[in-house]
Amino acid sequence: MESTCNTIMRDEDSTSASENDDRISALPDHLLLKILECLYMPTAVQTGVLSTRWRHLPHQLSNLQINAEDFPGTVDQIMTAYTDATRRFLSPPPCGCNRVIKILQLCFYLADPYLSSIGHALGDAVKIDVPEYLEFAATGHVACPSEAELVLFRQCFMSFFHACPGPFSLLTKLTLRSLSFEDSDIPNILNTCNKLKLLSLRSCQMGQDPVLKIDAPCSELIGLELIDFECEQVELISAPQLLELVYDSWCGENPPVSFGYVPQLVKLYFASPALSWQTPFTLSECLSGNKNLSMLHLNFRTQMIWIEPEDPRQLTPIFSKLRDAHLYNIFAECDLNWTMFILEGAPSLENFYLSRHSCELSKTKDSAEKTNVLWEPSENSRYLNLKLLVMKGFKEEEKVMNYVRLVMARAVVLNRIELCDEDPCNGCSAINHEPPRFMVDEASKQRIREQLTHGSSSSAEIIIG
Repeated sequence: MESTCNTIMRDEDSTSASENDDRISALPDHLLLKILECLYMPTAVQTGVLSTRWRHLPHQLSNLQINAEDFPGTVDQIMTAYTDATRRFLSPPPCGCNRVIKILQLCFYLADPYLSSIGHALGDAVKIDVPEYLEFAATGHVACPSEAELVLFRQCFMSFFHACPGPFSLLTKLTLRSLSFEDSDIPNILNTCNKLKLLSLRSCQMGQDPVLKIDAPCSELIGLELIDFECEQVELISAPQLLELVYDSWCGENPPVSFGYVPQLVKLYFASPALSWQTPFTLSECLSGNKNLSMLHLNFRTQMIWIEPEDPRQLTPIFSKLRDAHLYNIFAECDLNWTMFILEGAPSLENFYLSRHSCELSKTKDSAEKTNVLWEPSENSRYLNLKLLVMKGFKEEEKVMNYVRLVMARAVVLNRIELCDEDPCNGCSAINHEPPRFMVDEASKQRIREQLTHGSSSSAEIIIG
């Protein structure tokens, strides 16, 4: 009897599972495609192989992201599976139905002979259907490549680039990692990729010529990202559509970039620890000629401050449209009054963000020695448009409290102040091992508010948390 019951229960479970499978398979194609788009690519490939009902669906996906990191195995095994998946997804639908690829993102390793097959599949696909957004992310497959490997990855990529002018001419975004460029490579890329909007170069370097020159008067480039890019200087000679520049960690002389004709530049992000051979530079020297900046990010990586305070009148032509300024990771021992020269030189500034932190994790044998930065704010200056002050790394100590009071006194329309502790830092003993110094109980918050507002006419709301 028990055996019979178990058999019936198994049959019922099987029937229930079958019915559930049927319910999914009975959904219309557009809903099944939504399900596939939520899966990572190897799983989506398997659905087409294992299920008759789903076999034609991968060929109808309009958003394709095929990433080599989603495939297991050695580099050869990964790229073999990756190449097969790319060919499968880019080939014409076997059902003969129409397919429109809106977004195509290909992230792959720079390894031969696989790029040739990927190039052929791409070339055939774009002859039939031009994606609205096309992105390549090509990277070397070695964690810490040698100089010879950087050169080899460059040769591999440039061979792929020259073999596929059609797909590259349609490219929207290009990310390259671990390449050693020759002086003509970037100009050739920008000239061929005439629809390129975003270029990201990560852990790359200039080889023979240590200067990266970008002279692309006809380019549509709106975003340039340089992360751990090794060169002596970046020269933006002409990039008339460029809106945003990110330069994170440089090792050449200061200033890291010279600006030519970049009339549309509105957002600038500089982040780097200062090195011993680098000397601080003035923002007016670096940014001369820029008049449309609306957002400025400076990240000092808790090391020496690598900009030099200057007469705010030198900055006003450059910062006349600046709305948001972010100064990150100022080392905690440093005075803050020097930051006032940016407030004084940016008459339209509305939001000012500061973060303080001391951490030795980013310090190396080449790090510059940290020194205090002194600056006396003008006596009669007023920050007429400043509405928000945010400080991370706030401590109830005299120099910090005096700084906040000074901003409150000068910012006549300030309506909000946000004060909070510094962000957690993985591996930083200053955060992990020391007892918290910033009390967040309500009594402490009220005491801080009273100290800040004592004798002040400011009506700014003070948020502490």
